[in-house]
Amino acid sequence: MADHGIPLAPAPGHGKGKGKGKSKGIIPLGTDPPTMAKGKGRGKGPPIMANSKGKGKGLVPGKAAPPPPGAQPQLRREAPPEHLMAPPGVVRLPLRANRVQSSGTIWEGLDPWGSNEAGQFPSWRVNFDRLRELWAPMEEVPTHLAPQHTVANEERVMDQRMQQTVEIVVRSLKLQPDKIHEALRGDFDALTPQQIRGLAGQIVPAVRVTSGLLQALVQRRGVASLPSPEAVLWAVASTPLGEARAQTLALRVQLPEDKAMLQERVEPAVKIVQRLRQSLPLKMLMQAVLVVRSVLSQHKCTAFPIRELGSIIKHERYRRMATAGAGAGRFTDWYQENIPSTLRLVAEIVADSHANYNQLRFITMAALSKACRLESARRCIWSYLGSPIAGGSVLDACKLLQDCDSRIFDPELANWVQSRQLYRDRAINGHVRPLQAYMDAQPLQVEAQLREHLDVVSKSINDTQEAFRTGWNDLMQAALDVCDLIGEPRPTGHNRNGKILDIAAAALQHLRTLGTMVREEVELVWFMQRRRRLQALPQQIRTDAALGRSGFCARAWQPVDTRLEILATTGDPDLVREMRSHLRLPEERSAAQAKAAPETKDKAKADAAPPPPKAKGAPQKYVDLIHSGIEGVYARDPITGKWGRRADGVDGQVRDITRRGGASA
Repeated sequence: MADHGIPLAPAPGHGKGKGKGKSKGIIPLGTDPPTMAKGKGRGKGPPIMANSKGKGKGLVPGKAAPPPPGAQPQLRREAPPEHLMAPPGVVRLPLRANRVQSSGTIWEGLDPWGSNEAGQFPSWRVNFDRLRELWAPMEEVPTHLAPQHTVANEERVMDQRMQQTVEIVVRSLKLQPDKIHEALRGDFDALTPQQIRGLAGQIVPAVRVTSGLLQALVQRRGVASLPSPEAVLWAVASTPLGEARAQTLALRVQLPEDKAMLQERVEPAVKIVQRLRQSLPLKMLMQAVLVVRSVLSQHKCTAFPIRELGSIIKHERYRRMATAGAGAGRFTDWYQENIPSTLRLVAEIVADSHANYNQLRFITMAALSKACRLESARRCIWSYLGSPIAGGSVLDACKLLQDCDSRIFDPELANWVQSRQLYRDRAINGHVRPLQAYMDAQPLQVEAQLREHLDVVSKSINDTQEAFRTGWNDLMQAALDVCDLIGEPRPTGHNRNGKILDIAAAALQHLRTLGTMVREEVELVWFMQRRRRLQALPQQIRTDAALGRSGFCARAWQPVDTRLEILATTGDPDLVREMRSHLRLPEERSAAQAKAAPETKDKAKADAAPPPPKAKGAPQKYVDLIHSGIEGVYARDPITGKWGRRADGVDGQVRDITRRGGASA
């Protein structure tokens, strides 16, 4: 079978022969021209195929040249059947050369034209008409379904990074050009606050860079050809003063948030200063520190610096001794107990004061409950009195000091306030005023919504500036009050506000540390007091028992008679007899005792008589004491560990419910 291929031009070379040959064949597709050996004489060119007339020792007539060693198999293209023949001129499916041998693979024996003449696949069916339909001319695409022309890569108005950023913002926030037009014309509700932030923060900077290229691209191709990111950019660029309009929208959203954020920072500062100034428990705690240090130093002290006060009193002792060496652990415990630190002494004062506070509070409540019987009246009076000690317990100072957070006077707050003020100034000078000047030049009927929007923005700017001025003054005054409370001098000079905030933040941190240390030490004092009471409890119980005292009982209670309940629930016959004898009337009990007197005497005589002699090897008499047998009843095998028979013949390995004392299975 002749191979079908593409004719190739003759190649230059040296032939072997003298005659002129006429080529009638073609070189098969996928093979290289045959390599010709160098011969004698000159020829005009090698023959294309072996069918040549001439004399010489060239190729064998009628045969193709053998493929070189290691060459790939040739591609054989067989014409399809007539019913599957494609019309001339139609597009064909491009296929790469098939270089896989089908023999021995899953493709072996398959018909590429799908005839299935051998009936190999009984359910085989191919719709060849569907394949032949693809050779028909393609219909024109409907206008509404035609793909829009996109800007070529060389006509992009943004670089790749900016393009990705804009696409992410547009898709994530779902920005639409028509909604942006409405918002820029004054409809503030057309966009959400998140969309406005994305528009002012990401889209407007991109518009500032690409406005000229966008305008040129729109003039060349039209607005309809712009993709979604470029269309969003064009919605801002095509609006007069679009950047200023977008920034005023962002300003209207951002100003209330800045005002609320500053208020959240100012209120805790003012409240913590007020609590520190009016707290009586805090004064009591400072009084304890003052008393301990003044007494131990024998020097009248009026105040101490708060800076690192907690660490100082923790390690401060009025006597020092070496704690190293053998037995240092036990000596350290004795050392901590007998030579306490200043913090331990302060904690003991706090614990005693707290116990006294609880006692006075309980006494006050007891007196109030006796004075007034009506529950609602007692609650009303107690809510008015509050507590027997004005201001509460000294331990409440620890809770107050735990609320002293240094972040209330964060030094970075001054930078934030300054940055927001700079942002407002830039927005006013760069966007609001130019937009107001533009609107003043327009007729009053033009863009009425935008005029209302500008009025709202102007009012919001004034309110925010006033709130920032008042809030900042309150914050700085609170920081100065903290400096005065701890006795630190007010800083002056360059960066005065930052220094004031630093001192106030450090003061709150030191107060918080002091409160934590005192609280932990009070917990340790309570633990040691409980341990002392537990250690002294056994001796106290022995003392009370020796003196006949009732110990810790507040009052003596009469025993509760539970004989009837015991009689109704018990199954012990001895206990039943005892309960019945106790529950008899005195007359019945006397008659029963008189009747049982002779029997008791006879039984006593029988018990006093010596037992009769027992024969050697006789079995032991069975005696069962209800819950166990007598000593030596069971015998255990030392090898197997099993219990053997009892002396009375009862197997100890099996539970005997008829006789008490058997082993449990």
